[in-house]
Amino acid sequence: MMKSKLWSCCSVLLCVLLVNVNVKSYAQGNLKIRGTVVDAKTGTPLGGVSILDASTKNSTSTSSNGSFEIGSKTNSKLTFKYIGYESTTVSISNQTSLSIAMKEEESKLDEVVVVAFGTMKKKDFTGAVSSIGPETIEKSQVSTISRAFEGTVPGLQFSTNSGQPGADATLRIRGLGSLNASSNPLVVVDGSPSNVSLNSLNPADIESIVVSKDAAANALYGSRAANGLIIITTKKGKKGATSISADMRLGITSIGQSDFDKVTDPATYYEYTWQGIYNYVKYSPDRNASFKTMSDADLKKYAADNLFKANGNALSARNGLGNYMSYKIPDGTTLIDPTTGKIRPDAQLLYNDDWQDYFFKTPTRQEYNLSISGGSEKNDFFISLGYLDDPAYVMASNFDRYNARINVNSQINNWLKGGASLFYSRTNSDVPGYTGGTVNTNLFTWLNYFSPINSLFAHDEQGKIKYDQFGKTLFDLGTGETYSPYGSTARLAFNGYSPGIYFQKDYTNQKKDVLSGRTYLEATFLKDFKFKVDLALDNSYLFNKSYGNNESGTAARDFQGTIAGYWARGSQVNTTQLLTWNKQFAKHHVDALLGHEFRWARSDDQSGQKYMMLAYDKPTFNNAVGISYLNGTESSSTIEGYLSRFNYNYDEKYYLSASVRVDGSSFFRDNQWGTFWSVGGAYRLSQEKFLKKIGWINDLKIRGSLGVQGNNAVGANNWIDTWTLSNAGTLVTPVASLAQATWGNLDLSWETNNTYDIGLDFSFFNRLSGSFDYFNRDTKNLLFGKPLPASTGRSSRLENSGELNNKGFEIDLNYVILRNDNLRWSFGANASYYKTTLVSMPTGVGSKDLGGAFVQGNFLRGPGKDYYNLYLYKYAGVDQNTGLGMIYKTLKETDDFTKYPNNKVGDIVTTTGIDGTRYELGTSNPDLVGGFNTSINYKNFDFSIYASYQLGGKTVSLSYQGLTGNSIGRGIHTDLLDAWTPENKDSNIPMRMLGGTNYGSVPLGGGAGQYSDFALFDASYLNLKSMTLGYSFSQSLLSKYKIQKLRCYLAAENLFFISAKKGVDPRTAFDDGSSVGAFGYPQSRVVSFAINLTL
Repeated sequence: MMKSKLWSCCSVLLCVLLVNVNVKSYAQGNLKIRGTVVDAKTGTPLGGVSILDASTKNSTSTSSNGSFEIGSKTNSKLTFKYIGYESTTVSISNQTSLSIAMKEEESKLDEVVVVAFGTMKKKDFTGAVSSIGPETIEKSQVSTISRAFEGTVPGLQFSTNSGQPGADATLRIRGLGSLNASSNPLVVVDGSPSNVSLNSLNPADIESIVVSKDAAANALYGSRAANGLIIITTKKGKKGATSISADMRLGITSIGQSDFDKVTDPATYYEYTWQGIYNYVKYSPDRNASFKTMSDADLKKYAADNLFKANGNALSARNGLGNYMSYKIPDGTTLIDPTTGKIRPDAQLLYNDDWQDYFFKTPTRQEYNLSISGGSEKNDFFISLGYLDDPAYVMASNFDRYNARINVNSQINNWLKGGASLFYSRTNSDVPGYTGGTVNTNLFTWLNYFSPINSLFAHDEQGKIKYDQFGKTLFDLGTGETYSPYGSTARLAFNGYSPGIYFQKDYTNQKKDVLSGRTYLEATFLKDFKFKVDLALDNSYLFNKSYGNNESGTAARDFQGTIAGYWARGSQVNTTQLLTWNKQFAKHHVDALLGHEFRWARSDDQSGQKYMMLAYDKPTFNNAVGISYLNGTESSSTIEGYLSRFNYNYDEKYYLSASVRVDGSSFFRDNQWGTFWSVGGAYRLSQEKFLKKIGWINDLKIRGSLGVQGNNAVGANNWIDTWTLSNAGTLVTPVASLAQATWGNLDLSWETNNTYDIGLDFSFFNRLSGSFDYFNRDTKNLLFGKPLPASTGRSSRLENSGELNNKGFEIDLNYVILRNDNLRWSFGANASYYKTTLVSMPTGVGSKDLGGAFVQGNFLRGPGKDYYNLYLYKYAGVDQNTGLGMIYKTLKETDDFTKYPNNKVGDIVTTTGIDGTRYELGTSNPDLVGGFNTSINYKNFDFSIYASYQLGGKTVSLSYQGLTGNSIGRGIHTDLLDAWTPENKDSNIPMRMLGGTNYGSVPLGGGAGQYSDFALFDASYLNLKSMTLGYSFSQSLLSKYKIQKLRCYLAAENLFFISAKKGVDPRTAFDDGSSVGAFGYPQSRVVSFAINLTL
């Protein structure tokens, strides 16, 4: 109801605005100006050029011969805009005739990009940067700007393991920067480093994003930018009349990915179970001797008679099907006809609950943004308000945000200017425990882990849903609530729980308030010098509340209900003082910078939990009796830096840059100060006379840089011995117990990134532009856990003792396919490749048996090896004689060679047991990752597509592994229906055998370090990230109502996703995927209609 009222109010507001502008007088102006518009290079008349008068707001467009006529005023300005050409603005005095020559858009090398502590033209910059403009941001329907990066920037990898609205993605620039310190890039907002989460920012407030990737681009931010730099610049006001912009979006949210192909009907599941029991009693090597003497018909009848008695480990009354009987059959008969192996034709289906239909929904997503901006010759301002309501497609998951921003700038006098900005955001998230893993707090476990015969609701003997005395639906808890003629029903797991209760009554709610301010003063003196002082403050307050009901679920069973709270505050102050000198000497241009930066940060948090809730509907702390825990921490840190930069260019042909920064950090004790530097150079070949004669070369530049940066994100307390304080007594008589938790290292120092980059920027034919980069990044003094003697009482201690290398290349291309009076069609693509290699590590970490390497999860890591080197058991398919699954094994001296009489040490054989060998099976790192886009503008219509992709690499799907197990009562993948039989020997799935030893499973099919390549898939994927179709009303129509812009558009996010295996999403992790667990939260799809209005 609240959402519909809000939409109605906004609609009324829009109508009022339209009526308001409609009743205004239409001032034609006191001048009538005529003229023509032509191409500056060819002189060809340009038809369809949009013309807007700044004072009267009159607008028109040129005719096919380039002529125009418009009413204006003295001292006004006319702005000319045309697709594929640079905007042109001319001042009006008393002239009545104009001849306008418009230039084609220059290459991307001429765009101005925001860099560390300033701006530069990209053609003059020696570093490696990529930018995202407002048009790309606008076309992304994302609740957090971090998700707009997917596929848009070469060299930047995107990963998200949750479809929770508002959940920030993990971003990584040019590979893995550290193993035990942070690998996250530094985020700078409006010139100052920020610790504000990206989901607090409103994408509609953002003007541009620049991603800086090499030492030349990042050195001035020192130790905090070792893993790259993301510079976010918010919108500012522009000189001219005040404008009001409103953007309203209304959309529908649904699941954005295809699920695994699972068996969803009870009949197929019962028939599959019967087949597994039959296979066991007929073919299993450890079947009872009595089965060997029975006829085939008797074995089939036995399987039908014992359908509800097999549990995967034995044939007993406690069965894996849990007595769940979804059909009604005649007395004295069996559900499965033993002669056909199919459900009896006279069986009547009583129930088949659709779990997904109950928990999934298609909610309405709403977003409203309003901004007011403008300025005079000396002042400008930008004010915005925003609201987002982004509910998920699953129960109890939601994100909403309120935000406000004020940006002001003022030229105080002819030598002093200043500015300030204030930003506030309130985010509110309902965050259930939907992270991956087979736990009862993960709804997607319930949707995948259980079979179609398990009921969501409690059903009676006729299959009807049961209700309590108040008429409320009763849920099945797996404890006999659903009738069965075979006895009490019970699930394979999670008995006593129901997600129908759990996800309606339990909740986790997170509220976060962010208040950020920026202010600066800049003085110009001695003509070429400037001195700037700025101050930035970021404050955040987080409150997380979790409630576990006392009726159903883990909290009810173990604690009679729980309530927990987490409070956290964070504050950061950052100030810089910058002295710059900028001078042009004939063909020589020099600019230099000296500066000082200081940052102070503080955080504290408290958490507590109480249990034994008295009233079921009072989720407050005073409604709970017992105290589970009360904790709290606080910490502070400081960083101080002294920095300098020197840039030189000769005739815009030869470029040289150098930067030095000295940083001091409180994160270290004995090595607090470090010196970091970079040098870069560039050569614009296109400025040479012999290349200027080649008309199709617009720009051509080669560049290179090298430098050393430090990484101080090692944690504030790693140099300190830490201790844990606990109560060894009782609540009544507490006894303090102190135990050492970690052994600090006073000699810890900075990790250092030694990088170099070689790049090429180009623009040809006024159509094709792009860049290519090769980079190499060595992380030295790598933090590594060095093993300690047992006598120390500690297993390891962090030391600067290791080296990691990342190297690769990036390419970014943009091409204008068509460009004429009515049509512009462009295409862009980017691709990146990198490889991460562990160069060295401390002594004692590796194993002699593994050649000095060590095993970590599904990886074999060691000096000289790919860091993502997969180390798994290798599935050998199905034994054609027995139907059993096999894995490969390399024989060792300790093996029993009586089993392999014709083999020797080193031979590779197959085995159906669990004594296989792990092999190096390639890398989880992709061969290429990137994106592509296309944009078409035809007259007033616009259409665009953005897509992301990944080629190569491998990923392990724990979800698929779980769905292809051999347990009765669990959800199964449809691949199991094509399992090996004597009639189907081409199958790669072992014969299903339910009962007795798990012969029907793939050997070593799961568990920590026990995965085979059976669930290993190509990590390639393609995601249609966004698609937009819009229409902009003509200026000739809008000018009658004093409207600058009115655009309506349809937009879709995550419209299409395809991977090597349906249901597998390689984006969930940078590694092989096993780290995020099974049955994760899939991404959302949003389809919206939107209106953008500017007055």
